[in-house]
Amino acid sequence: MSMFTSTCNPLFQSALWRLASLLCFGLGMVSLHAADREPGSVFTDCDVCPDMVVLPVGEFVQGSDKTESGHLDEKPQRTVKMARPLAVAKYETTFEQWDACVADGKCPKADDAGFGRGKFPAVNISWAEARAYAEWLSVKTGQPYRLLSESEFEYAARAATTTYWFWGSNDAKSKACQFANLHDETGKKAHPNYVWSHVLCDDGAAENAQVGKYAPNPFGLHDMLGNVREWVEDCHQLGYAGAPVDGSARKHDGACEKRVVRGGAWLDGPSTARSAYRYSEVEGMRNYQTGFRVARHL
Repeated sequence: MSMFTSTCNPLFQSALWRLASLLCFGLGMVSLHAADREPGSVFTDCDVCPDMVVLPVGEFVQGSDKTESGHLDEKPQRTVKMARPLAVAKYETTFEQWDACVADGKCPKADDAGFGRGKFPAVNISWAEARAYAEWLSVKTGQPYRLLSESEFEYAARAATTTYWFWGSNDAKSKACQFANLHDETGKKAHPNYVWSHVLCDDGAAENAQVGKYAPNPFGLHDMLGNVREWVEDCHQLGYAGAPVDGSARKHDGACEKRVVRGGAWLDGPSTARSAYRYSEVEGMRNYQTGFRVARHL
């Protein structure tokens, strides 16, 4: 008779059942129960792990129409169905979290560019280094951490909204400073050479801000738009023709010239921080305006 059937028999009294379950499953019980969490709930898998928010299963329309943008890279619009329960980091990966990986010998040191460490988003990290952090979390916790796919990122950023930004469209630009660290009046004063359009509000932050400073989107996620741009898993290809519609990362043959970067940063104006906007960067790129966050299936 197996250990499960002999020591975890459901006929045992409840106290013995709980004890036997712990003996049988050990730390694995955390992941067993995590799969049953309700959308919106927050959990963490270890003391240095990121807070993870459970997202609802659903579908959304990815990309933009011609009224919103003429960018061909955001076309054609298509419906993407998120069939599996997914948890996404509540905040961008912080230097505090990154430095724990560095201390463990699994991630390289990263320059904070003078903005600060601790709760500030980790920057100057390449795509491969961001993946290495996710792999470190996976080994540390026994859970499948990874970068988000591009579709997952837009789904999480939109948070069941259909507007340009999750707080509204052009009529809501002035609300941006409540929800996102973008190029605003403070940034324009600090960087007068940044001559592109800015949001007509003032949040007091000229560059990177500590995570969680701005209000979350309807899914409970912070800084999905603004603060720092974020690496995702996908190799960049022009437009969405032929891209998967199940939320998975887009496959490609051969070497990847550039990876997709999403979400906009503190130096981005409103048009380049829309939920639909796509960037692309070479995998080895490191700069002070790009970071990442992680996800895992439940």
